[in-house]
Amino acid sequence: MLHSVTRGTGRPILVLHGAKLDCRHMLDAIEPAFSGVSGWKRVYIDLPGHGQSPAPPDLKDMKGVVQAVIDFAEANHPGQPVALIGESRGSHVAEGLAMLRPDLVAGLCLIAPGGNSPGSIRPDHETLVPASDIRDTLPEAAKARFDRLVVQSPDIAEKIVATKLPAAAQHDPDLEARIQKAFAFSDDPQITGAPCDAPTLILSGRQDSIAGYDDALAMLPRFPRASFALLDTAGHSLAWERPDLAAALIRDWLDRLAA
Repeated sequence: MLHSVTRGTGRPILVLHGAKLDCRHMLDAIEPAFSGVSGWKRVYIDLPGHGQSPAPPDLKDMKGVVQAVIDFAEANHPGQPVALIGESRGSHVAEGLAMLRPDLVAGLCLIAPGGNSPGSIRPDHETLVPASDIRDTLPEAAKARFDRLVVQSPDIAEKIVATKLPAAAQHDPDLEARIQKAFAFSDDPQITGAPCDAPTLILSGRQDSIAGYDDALAMLPRFPRASFALLDTAGHSLAWERPDLAAALIRDWLDRLAA
C-alpha cells in the first residue's frame, strides 16, 4: 500500500512527486495553490520506493509504478475518476496512467514533464536570479541542487534542505536501477498514445536544463483540452521559482475541472 498525506475534502486529486523525492516536496510546492480554494481533496502520495512507501520486490518497471497508483486510486476512490498532478517523474507516471486507464482520469496537471526521449533538447543551465552568498551556508548535499536553480533564494535553499535531502536519503536505489532499464511506455502494447480529452495543464520552465520543454510541446496533440505555459525565469523547480504564476495557472486548471 502506498503511503499518502491528505489535505482538504471534495473531489480527489492525486499528487505525484519526482524521482528520489516524496510527498513532502509536493506538499510544499503545490499546496499553496489551494489556499482559499475549496472542494478538492488533495492526496499526496509517496511513490513505491520513496518516502514511506516500500518497493515491492517484484516491481521492475515504470508500468508497475503506474499500476501501483491505479490500485491506490481504485482502492481509495472506487468508481470515481481522479485528477492527477505530477511533477517531473510524477508527470511521467500521470501520463502513463492516462494512457493505460483513461477512464480513471478526470484531469491532468503535468509540471516539468519530458526529457525522456532520446532526442530531448535541454537548454544549457543558467542562473538568472543568483544568491551565491547563500551557497557556503548549505550542507554539502544541497549545493548541487542549489546550483541547478534558475532562481536562487534563501527560501528555496531552506526548502531543499527540509524536503529534498531527507527524501533522497530514503529512496530505494535498487528499485531506481530496475526502473531505469524499463522507463518508457512506448514498447507496451497496452499503452497507446490515444488523445486524452480531460482538462489538462502542462507547465514547463523556459530554462529547464533537466527536462527541457520540446517534449512538453510535442505532447499537445494528444491533449486537446490542454493549456500549455512555458515560464521564463524558471527551470525544473518552477513551482518554487515562479510560485505565484504556477499557482494561478493551477487554479485556472481547477476551474476548468470544476466546469
